[in-house]
Formats: sequence, C-alpha cells, structure tokens
Amino acid sequence: MKTVEALVSVGDRYVGRAPTFDVEPAWWSEVEGITRKLDHLLGVRTVVLRLVQADAAVVMRGGRVVYHVQALGEPRPGVLDETPYDGWGAIVAPHPLRATWAEVDGPTRLIEWAQSIVGPLDPGQVKTWNLSCLIRFPGAWAKATSRFCSIDADIIEHIHRYDGTLAPTVLATSAADRWSLLAHAPGIDCWEPDRPTIEDVVGRWVAVQAALAGEVDDLDAPVLRPAELADEVSRLLTVVELSDDAVLDVKRLLTTLPTILGELDAAGLPITLVHGDFHPGNWRSDGTNRAIVDWADSFVGHPATDIQRLRGWLPADQGNHAVEIWSEAWKQQLPDSDPRRALRPMTVLGRLVGAVMYQRFLDNIEPAERIYHADDPRAELQAAVEAMRACGW
Repeated sequence: MKTVEALVSVGDRYVGRAPTFDVEPAWWSEVEGITRKLDHLLGVRTVVLRLVQADAAVVMRGGRVVYHVQALGEPRPGVLDETPYDGWGAIVAPHPLRATWAEVDGPTRLIEWAQSIVGPLDPGQVKTWNLSCLIRFPGAWAKATSRFCSIDADIIEHIHRYDGTLAPTVLATSAADRWSLLAHAPGIDCWEPDRPTIEDVVGRWVAVQAALAGEVDDLDAPVLRPAELADEVSRLLTVVELSDDAVLDVKRLLTTLPTILGELDAAGLPITLVHGDFHPGNWRSDGTNRAIVDWADSFVGHPATDIQRLRGWLPADQGNHAVEIWSEAWKQQLPDSDPRRALRPMTVLGRLVGAVMYQRFLDNIEPAERIYHADDPRAELQAAVEAMRACGW
C-alpha cells in the first residue's frame, strides 16, 4: 500500500491539495486507483502527470508518494485544501527531460489521439512514470514511451513479419509522438507459466530473433552490443558513486572482460533484437494463443540477455526447462552454434547491460523521477562483480 498526496491543478493553475489516502497497488507507477479515488472526490475526471516526491526509504513501491494531478474540469467546491503551495512554480516549470505525458494536457493528448481511432470509448489511466504512460480502453491499449525507449508498435510491426501473433495487433502508431495503439491481448499474464507456454513462447521468440538478426540496422531501437560494454562500463566509473574497493573490483572486471566476451562469441549467436524484460509477466495466454507484450525496453544486443532474464524469474526446474527449449531452438536455427556456451558469460554481461541501461534512464529523466532507478547502476555493477567471481574469472 502507498499513501498518496495529490497536488491538483486545472491546466497549470494550482487549485489545491487533496486529503491523503491509501491505495493499492503500492507500485508508484500504478495510478488507476489514484484517479478512481480522485474522480469520485473531485467530481471531474483526473489524470496523473508525474511523481513529484517519494519516500526515499523505499524504492518503487509503498511509503508516501506525492503526485502532480491534473483535473480536467473545475473540482467540486470544498474538497481541496486551497492553501497556496510554495513550491508550485518549481513543479510546473518546464524541464528539458520531462516526459511528454508528464506535461500539462500530456495524457489528454494521448487519449484524444487514441479515441480518434477507436471511437469515444472510456479511457482509464493505468500507469505513468519516466518510461511510459499506459491508457486502457475496452479492447485496446494506448501507450507513450520515452525518447530513449523503443516504440512498441514499431517493434511489433517488425516482429509480425515473421510471426503474426507473437505480439499484440497494432491498431495505430504515431512515431513522431512515440505513441502506440495496440489491441488487447486476450487471456492472463503468465506469472506461473506451464511447460507448453514456456516451450511455445521461447521457441517462437528465438525463431523471430534469428530472422531479425540480418535487419538490426533497420530497427529504431537502442543499441548495446557486447563489444561496446567496455567503453560503456568505463563511463559508468565516472558517474556512478562507488566505494574505492568497488571501483577496483569493476576495473578488475574490465581487465577480464575480453576473456568473457570471447566466451560469448564462441557460442556463435548473432546480434539481434532483444526484448529486454523477458519475464513471464510480460507474456499473455488464453490457453491456446500466447503473445509477448511490453516492447519498450527492447534493444539491439545479444539474445542470451533474454534467457538470462527469464531464468532469474523462474523456479530452478522451470528455468532449466526454458534453457533446454532456448538452446534447442537456437540449434535449429544455427546448427553450428553452441547456445549453452553463452550462458556462463551472460551471468556477468547481463548485469553489465543492466547497469548501462539503468544509467541511460538516469541520464534522460528529470531529477524528481530518478528515485526510481538511482541505485540500480551501482547494484548491477556489484552483481556483475559477484557473478564474475562465482564463475571463477
């Protein structure tokens, strides 16, 4: 549970502070319960623009969270504390790294664009944070993504050329705005996938990755090839706060990196599209049809990144089964490859990829929202060092 404090504006005009209230889910980025409560309280529809402040003692979920909320009409009289807010000017002051949906009228623009395609369906804001804004309609989802992320619909269009049902149907795209409108993927999230689901999703995704390997230059996605990691990690040492001992550990890792990369190269797998957050909660299944969702984190990199991510989410027996399916699928695509050989180096390299990606987030989001990721690069570097030691490098 999180305790919500809403600073409410009409346009950019401050109209008051709502009484604090508790709401589930506790994740800071989940806002559907917030707008439902405020719509009822204020008598007008509301949208959450952005997180203004959060409890530094917790990360991502729980505690006291302050949001800038826009009322899409004049609130009911007498329900807000209208005492002037001293810091309001700073809250609405423009920031060059502010997400477009965190600006006044930002979610409204996304909603109106989607409604121009699906009709006057009732929207519900589900999520907003520095990476994306997600609006649900009956049968469809509108999503805006950050300038440093992939555009879901654009990536899905490439995937559909090789597997027309592995990702949701694209209803519309606005590449200039980084907006996607996707059909709802039926079924449930596969947090506890059965064996047929693992076999189906992993096998089909490998086939698409193999097909896309020759087209990576055509993808509008971030790029992080393993060969670039040394330079990227060296840069991290100049911006991430580390103890002296931790700096020495990372420098030692850098000296070992050519050996680790050589082991990865020996697996014979290509650079291709990586989902980037390949856990079963991003799979949907109705028992017959299965699809992968949430493509905003996808990037051009090494495909073993995805199986490493999946193994970390699954129980050991299911993780081993997923590795079997993944290895067999790649052997089918590339008979001369040795996919399993990529697993050991990826325990280290996957963490380095995470550190670099999280720092890219921090470099590209406004200060108030850096709390989501502030410690992630350091934690991932530490995990990479520990993995290096565990592997005996």
